[in-house]
Amino acid sequence: MLVDATLEMPGRFIGVAGLAPVEPPETGAALYTETKWLEPREMPGTAGAGPQIAVSRWIAARGKPRTEFATMPDHCHVVALALRDTWMSLATPSKRLFEGAMPSGTILVGAPGQPLQARVTPPFDFLHIYVDNRFFEKDLVAVRDVEPFRDALAVELGRSLLNEDVHRFQPDYARVVAAAIAMRAMGNRPAKGRCGGLPKWRLQRLEQYLADHIDQRVGLDDMAAAAGLSKMHFAAQFRAATGFRPHEYLLFKRIERAKAILAAGQMSLVEVAFSVGFNAQAHFSTVFKRFTGKSPARWKQERLCAA
Repeated sequence: MLVDATLEMPGRFIGVAGLAPVEPPETGAALYTETKWLEPREMPGTAGAGPQIAVSRWIAARGKPRTEFATMPDHCHVVALALRDTWMSLATPSKRLFEGAMPSGTILVGAPGQPLQARVTPPFDFLHIYVDNRFFEKDLVAVRDVEPFRDALAVELGRSLLNEDVHRFQPDYARVVAAAIAMRAMGNRPAKGRCGGLPKWRLQRLEQYLADHIDQRVGLDDMAAAAGLSKMHFAAQFRAATGFRPHEYLLFKRIERAKAILAAGQMSLVEVAFSVGFNAQAHFSTVFKRFTGKSPARWKQERLCAA
């Protein structure tokens, strides 16, 4: 079990920050690939082992929408980090936690023993970090009500683990990165007295407004009016419902529209930038790379090669 053992990966052992790393018996990857959603590895019994972290990747480039069921392991929390934009619905037996477009960098946290159902549409790419409950010691609290949120730094850290030199030959670095992502996830616990999220019907009104005005200048006033709320109430409820600041979500929707246009292949990059509301191609390219990890030109080329 996780709480009694050192984690064995394929040829690697990963410790936790502050603990001496355990040398592997042979070279191998510090990150394993899951064949199904949430597939933690069993661990050998090692006396005196400290709290551990396991890192896996769940990925699909194409395919039909799939529905997955899993129960979080009792011995750990699970931090899921989206490495690319996708669409996902996530729910417990009694509550829907998330549904809709999920930008890269989105973090979701599963509590020990929590049953979950996910419906996800490829392409998708997730890192799953299994965090021993002892990792947080006295500061550990239940995270069943933590809303999904986006962390731009976490996604950059997560992508660094995909480098073969890193995940195969630098297990100490992989250990530190996983611990950093886990700490950022657990540090995002909601404060008491947090306001309720934006009702679904208001969110749908906003989605329609953004779809109709994505090529125009859109401010917080416009988004609040579309949802039928004051700026103050809208910003707080929107963040509670989606985990994102309104402007950040607007940028995400612009990039989603840009990807659809790029895939059609009929416009130059500057034309695409203007058509989704950017005033300059340079700004568009910067934001596009922040959300996708690739420049618009590279993203388009990879899309054409995969077709």
